[in-house]
Amino acid sequence: MYDHGAPLLAVIGGPTGAGKSTLVNSLVRAPVSTTGFLRPTTRKPVLVCHPRSWARVHRHQLVPISAPALPPGLALIDAPDINSIDQANRELSNELFDDADLWVFVTTAARYADAEAWRHLRAAQQRKVDLAVVLDRVPPQAVEEIVPHLTELLGEPVPLFVVPDSQLDRQGMLPERVVTPIWEFLHKSASSKMSRESSENQGGESER
Repeated sequence: MYDHGAPLLAVIGGPTGAGKSTLVNSLVRAPVSTTGFLRPTTRKPVLVCHPRSWARVHRHQLVPISAPALPPGLALIDAPDINSIDQANRELSNELFDDADLWVFVTTAARYADAEAWRHLRAAQQRKVDLAVVLDRVPPQAVEEIVPHLTELLGEPVPLFVVPDSQLDRQGMLPERVVTPIWEFLHKSASSKMSRESSENQGGESER
């Protein structure tokens, strides 16, 4: 059952080692999701939201983590790897994508053309799910080659964010300036959902 007033649920997904957990931590400016070299790192999904949204975002038996740096009306899930060797992880990742209001698909300059990634991207496009793509760890000299190719592969306008190779801080986070465009996009998407639902509620009341 659709819950009007619930936060927009953005699922952060992609292949192993793409930097999903680093991105989530960087967006909320806190180490809420485990990062590291062990694969798969994200064995259990991590759900984060603004404290004001905490009571309305319990999904898949996950207990939300409060993240004051997120805007109200937005919740993020750091999903298990889509190409995990663990079948249960892959199935859970698919379930989370099915439940999402927005897919944020994270891939890398080295992996963006992988077949597994495109299976999920095509599925999102066929279902008309709101989709954004984050291209991570892009060497500056490769931007002009990779971005047009990826745009051509997508075949339709999709918000695309390029995260350059960056030095992480002591907590393993990307510089704030690097993730600000993604944060602003998520904030705008959440605000649009809230405005749309408010208009629908007003329309419903006027018909009574």
